[in-house]
Amino acid sequence: MEISRGKFLIGATAALLIPGAEQADARSKIISKLPASKTKRFAWTIDDGISSSAVASYLDIAEKGVHHLTLFVTSGYDSWRTHSKQIARLLEAGSIQLGNHTVRHKDLTTLSSQQVKNELMGCHNFLLDEFGYDARPYFRPPYGISNAKVRSAAAEIGYTVPTMWYGSFGDNFGVSDDRIVQFAKKWIADGRIIIDHSNKLKSQRALIQIQQIMKSRGLQSVTLTEAFGPNFK
Repeated sequence: MEISRGKFLIGATAALLIPGAEQADARSKIISKLPASKTKRFAWTIDDGISSSAVASYLDIAEKGVHHLTLFVTSGYDSWRTHSKQIARLLEAGSIQLGNHTVRHKDLTTLSSQQVKNELMGCHNFLLDEFGYDARPYFRPPYGISNAKVRSAAAEIGYTVPTMWYGSFGDNFGVSDDRIVQFAKKWIADGRIIIDHSNKLKSQRALIQIQQIMKSRGLQSVTLTEAFGPNFK
């Protein structure tokens, strides 16, 4: 399933404008930043899962226990089944959180309300069946594109928090590891939700450099639930 680079860039550009620029409908709370805290922290969120090797590399980072990760699962990709035992163990340890990123990574604004629900519930049921895990209320619309219809349909089935981002590693297909590290230097900062992807394996050098940036800035990655609390809806 190929992700359109154009759609990703459109979604990324729109999402970066979200703070203070868009009001969600009454039943949804769009987020792109974490609540204020005395602790220096940010949320390292990873989408999709096309590459099983890439998913494994992030799970191995979580295994070390320093940085907690939020993984937005596109359940149509086999990598989540391939690594199900490790994922289940890390969920139990509290080192990762799972969010809903639909079944097929379609632009939800092109679908009917029922089709939006089907995409989200398909992923929701997969997470329940595979891990006994309920990802509500967090979902990330593919490409970062949503509208009032999408948010209303999602809210009706308990997905009331469309999760956007305040900075990207720009790791779409064809981007070099050096460029990804440059994006990491630009965007990693206290209180931000950062988007990353598990669609192409990054080099260990790049992943180490990204973590060194976090360390040099005194930042720790936390899951969304750790930041917003268990009762956020």
